[in-house]
Amino acid sequence: MLGPALALLALVGSLADLPPGAVLRLGDPRFRAPGEVRNLRFTPDGATLAGWVARPDGTVRPVAWDAATGFPRDNPFPPPQELGAGAVPSVRVGGTRVLTAGPGTAGRVWDAATGRQLALLAGHSGRVTAVAGSPDGSRLATASSSGLVRVWDGETFRAASDPRGHLAPVCAIRVAPDGSRAATVGADGTVRVWSLATGRELRGFRHPGPVEFTPDSSAVVLATEDGHVRVWDVVTGLERVPDSPPPPPSPTDAERLAWCGVTLAFSPTGAAFAVGYADGTVALFERHTQGLRRELRGHGSACRALAFTPDGSRLLTAGGDHTVIVWDVRPQAAPLPRAVRRETSAAKLWAAMCTGPAADAYHAMARLAVEPDAAVATARVRVRAADAADSTAASRLADSRAVELLEALGTPEARAFLAYLAGGHADAWRTQEARRALERARR
Repeated sequence: MLGPALALLALVGSLADLPPGAVLRLGDPRFRAPGEVRNLRFTPDGATLAGWVARPDGTVRPVAWDAATGFPRDNPFPPPQELGAGAVPSVRVGGTRVLTAGPGTAGRVWDAATGRQLALLAGHSGRVTAVAGSPDGSRLATASSSGLVRVWDGETFRAASDPRGHLAPVCAIRVAPDGSRAATVGADGTVRVWSLATGRELRGFRHPGPVEFTPDSSAVVLATEDGHVRVWDVVTGLERVPDSPPPPPSPTDAERLAWCGVTLAFSPTGAAFAVGYADGTVALFERHTQGLRRELRGHGSACRALAFTPDGSRLLTAGGDHTVIVWDVRPQAAPLPRAVRRETSAAKLWAAMCTGPAADAYHAMARLAVEPDAAVATARVRVRAADAADSTAASRLADSRAVELLEALGTPEARAFLAYLAGGHADAWRTQEARRALERARR
């Protein structure tokens, strides 16, 4: 159990690592590179570990970490001349000892005088591609094709720190029906279950395939290679034997798309969808107009998986850095341009929200959401329960945005006004949107 001081340091470290707009990171981001590590070395003082990492387009980019904490630093090195060399990477680590990359998924320490293997540095899921030793030989480092970098004690050959989370990129994400947990599937052949309240890993399973939660969110369902279904309790880690076996989990449509290099997820509210790109950027689009709302930048490599929580308030994104970032995608959490932040006219903001292009409308919605009471008061003046069916695209877009704002506010006053709108003409789009929002709130 961590003491209060260590717990505080761990919390500060995890928060310092978060990009703007993120609320959690699932998995330890330290010593993880977003791609195959092509070169690795320590600075002369041993304080920084730096390397070069392959991008998806074949170029390389620099990465560097504090050798003690593992947190990112600016890279002080130019590209090494031997970057493209085909020989097995190796480095002398004091006396006659030599550290080599591999063969295989481990680093190896040899006595150069006798040719005897002194140590096997195992702990990678991918091929070891680069190695390094500190100038005094007290620390060794190995890096793999999956981007994991591990630091070892140069005398005992024990790992200086064990990575938490996946040892390879995350391939898929499933969110529990109650939104309390998420399960991630890694290329390292493991499934890991996380708390979405604390970011803590709750359970890990050796399993290479799809995963699904039970309806009550208390267990995960895994399918074995021979076709059998097994159910594991998240809290106890024990296998359950249900009266009737649940159906085996299968890849979602989004996961099948991700195998083709396309990452896409639709919000359960129906208002937005997210797209992940090869550079790690994730874009949020308005579903009705397909217009761009905002961008989320936190991964240094290709986005591999996306998933919304059941209420649509959070988006989980997985990159090649082996971690998952949890973003708050409610309008009230969106960063605002200075001019929008300073706008005080609710009437102007409401007009921009209802009639403007996607980005401007979203900024106006986000500004209104900052003051929920004023937003609901404005809605009461601007919107009435429908007394007839409507069919114009413009009116439907305005109604959808207004209902989205009220649903995002989530206050008793906002829900009461949604109930009033839901009592309008049954065939009106405004009525139907309000009813759908209330049903989602009840679920």
